[in-house]
Amino acid sequence: MGLYVEDFEINVTHRTRGRTIGEGDVSQFAGLVGDFTPVHVDEVFAKSTPFGTRIAHGPLAMATAIGMLTHTGILGERVIGLVNLNWDFPGPVKIGDTIVVTVTVAELMPDKSRARLACVCAVAGEVVLDGEALVKVPKEDKAKRPTMRL
Repeated sequence: MGLYVEDFEINVTHRTRGRTIGEGDVSQFAGLVGDFTPVHVDEVFAKSTPFGTRIAHGPLAMATAIGMLTHTGILGERVIGLVNLNWDFPGPVKIGDTIVVTVTVAELMPDKSRARLACVCAVAGEVVLDGEALVKVPKEDKAKRPTMRL
């Protein structure tokens, strides 16, 4: 279901399961957004880069991390929308890498129905993405809360 803004707790951390970024993910993302930069789609070219192989698009890795965040149960169907993103990409995500996301509730703004979530995405313990997502989540409508009858 997800949480109402009043249910979030600052400094509470959630960790996702792993998700392996595959060849199909990179190919589909390249086609979807039209980004066929050689470091993503050309293995021969990518071998000549400091990465030594193809890497996933930064926005693909970020979008995957955000998608994984929805599996923690804190957002679910109650999330209203994404307000802001601020991400850094300190390392590459290579095809075949398994990413794990740790998300911590960093700030609550109940008057605006917003929560700031600090996200760290790692591959084998190495941080590859680090950022924040500001999300809009509803306040609980206490009038609609089910009542218990004895």
